Amino acid sequence: PEQVSRVVRACVAAKVPMVPRGAGTGVEGGAIPYGGGVVISTSRLRRLELLENEMLAVVGAGVYKEELRKFLEPSGLLFGPDPSSNPSLGGMASTGGSGMTTLRYGTTKENVVSLLVVSPQGGLFRTRRPVRKSSSGYELTQLYMGAEGTLGVICELTLRV
Repeated sequence: PEQVSRVVRACVAAKVPMVPRGAGTGVEGGAIPYGGGVVISTSRLRRLELLENEMLAVVGAGVYKEELRKFLEPSGLLFGPDPSSNPSLGGMASTGGSGMTTLRYGTTKENVVSLLVVSPQGGLFRTRRPVRKSSSGYELTQLYMGAEGTLGVICELTLRV
């Protein structure tokens, strides 16, 4: 996350446009910098941590859906949203990914508790504390969900499992 923040700050200082990129499984070409610029890949953001007592997983934006499934399997847990492809979890959050299990488990949006985001100016911040109940302040997590990188770069996700 810190390296992403430094790259964003450098792009801002040089007035170079930037486009975040997840796994590249989307077919719309959203990560192609048509007007030139820098592609910021999240593929090396690989954190995988299970907070079993809280029924949460903390994952880097570059972790793939199938990697998380295999990581959670020994614990008997799962991350419910299941797009038919194998996208990165950052990409799922950025596009609000859903799939065949949406009716049972909800979309990605309903299963993300908190995000670690790099702002368009390069600041690094967490959208909310990863606690079960919190009603104070703006709901920044949902603001970034589905924004497709236009509001910031998602670097880390705290997920309900």
